[in-house]
Formats: sequence, C-alpha cells, structure tokens
Amino acid sequence: MKMCVGLILLGLVSVSSTVFGKNYELYQVDVSPMELIPDGARTYKQLQETYETQPLSREEHRWRIDFLKKILQQKPEWLDGYWLLAGESLQLGSSYLDPDQHAIARDILVDGKSATENCLKQNPQQILCQFLNGSLTARIASIDGVFASLRYAQDVHDTWLKVTRSQVNLQFRPNVSLQGIAHFGLGVFYRVVPDLKIIEWLFGVRGNIDTSIDFHRKAATFDPQNPCNRLMLAVALLCKIRGQADHRFYREAMNELDLTEKIRPIDLAQAVCIRDVRKIREAPHKTCGYTQAKDQEAGDPAQLKK
Repeated sequence: MKMCVGLILLGLVSVSSTVFGKNYELYQVDVSPMELIPDGARTYKQLQETYETQPLSREEHRWRIDFLKKILQQKPEWLDGYWLLAGESLQLGSSYLDPDQHAIARDILVDGKSATENCLKQNPQQILCQFLNGSLTARIASIDGVFASLRYAQDVHDTWLKVTRSQVNLQFRPNVSLQGIAHFGLGVFYRVVPDLKIIEWLFGVRGNIDTSIDFHRKAATFDPQNPCNRLMLAVALLCKIRGQADHRFYREAMNELDLTEKIRPIDLAQAVCIRDVRKIREAPHKTCGYTQAKDQEAGDPAQLKK
C-alpha cells in the first residue's frame, strides 16, 4: 500500500483505531495515477467532496467509472483503481431498482465485478477487491432470483467474514466504513437466510438471529451515525423476540429507533432507513422478513431527502 498526497483530500482514508480490543490498520489508498489526467483528477476530487454530504447522480457515477477506466488503460497494475471502479459500478447499478431496469443494472454490476476479477488475478489477497467482488456477486444474484442468491450465498458470506476478521478498515464516507458495511451485511445475511438444516445441507449456509444481532451491534459501533445500522439492529432485536413488548430487547430496539430518527442522512438509502422507523414501530412483530429490496424507489425522492 502506498501513501499519496491526494489521499486526505479524496476522503478515502480511515484513522487507526481500536474497536472491540482489536487494532485496525490504516488502509492507504494510492490515487496518484489519477494525476495522469490532471483535469479529471480535480473533477474526481470535487465529486468526492460532494459525496461526503450528499448522493451523486447517475451521470456523475458514470463519469467516475469512465475516468477510472481511462486511468486503468494506462496503469493496469493500479489495484486501487479496480475496486474504486467496482464501487462506482455497485452504486450505479443499485440505483436501477425497477424490474424493467434489471437488465441495465445487471450489465453495470457485471462490469464492476469484472474489474475486481482483474484485480484479484494480480493479487488474490487484495482485501477491497475481495470485498467488492463478494458484494457485486450478491447484488447480481439478487437480480437473478432466490436460487441464484442461495447458490452464491456461501461465497459471499465467506468473503464478508474474511473482511471482518482482517485488520483493515477504510472510511468510504463520514458514516460508512469497510468494517461497518461488512458487519452490517452479515447481520442482514444471518437474519434473512432461513435457519433450516436443509438450507445448510443444500447451500452451506444457515441463518441465526443471535449471530445477526451480534454483527449489527458491531456495525453500529463502527459507524454509529449511520441510521441503517441503528435501524437494522432494532429489526434484528425485534425479530428475536417477535415484537414482545415486555422484553428488554424491545426497549433496546425502541431506543435504537429513537437514535435512528435523530441522524441526518447523507443519501437516499439512509433516508429510507429513517422513513422506515415508523413502519417498524407499527408492526414490530413482523420484522424477521423485513428488507429494503425495492423501498428506495418508493415515494418522492425529494421528500425522502427532506
């Protein structure tokens, strides 16, 4: 890993810290190859600064993908460029939620996964490329259907678990970190995958609500100002007790929902989490199957941002 002058300016850096008694090392992103196109590097930096507080448009994500591809054509050995490109593809592809747009989304996601595969051919241990490869695999499988999702579930699980067991963290945005995302993903995974022996026998994975709660607690510790971490912890707690109001987990869940509503979202996905607090309060006994698979396209985006 290389230190570079533009690292702090691009916001792609984490501060060394100790969480759960474990030291997480600073991941140092090498953005120096961007200077091959100075005007593009300045635009990329400006968009990154915008991305700290608000979402980028599809056109802006496309511009960043095209810019990164131009750099990688000249510097194919630039490993950080591959996962940066993959991350943009994941963001852009995930914005097409309507079933009629799934073909568009899938092409974008597959393109991003191809970038991670090129990276892993050069260095199979590159942690960010591993993480994005697993995340893109999961997103593509969710488009392809439930059996595709279960078919790749073990690979995705093992990839995310490897990240949580690593000593590396990276702050993608002010309230979104690598470790936070990986723990969050596993928390959702262990809640929505059925806790059935036959699923384990067929696909090598099995749900566990206690494990889900544990991962969500840790995700909220990594990124306490991420409303989705708070919301999903509440969802898992309520799922565990089936909404039983006299249980201590119920009180903890309601407190997490209170905290969720106090956080200012920085993108539409986080705004959806805050909006859904009311939905969870109204039906706390129905949280085990709660997802946001299509929720981000519901309603008026302008109102959600407000």
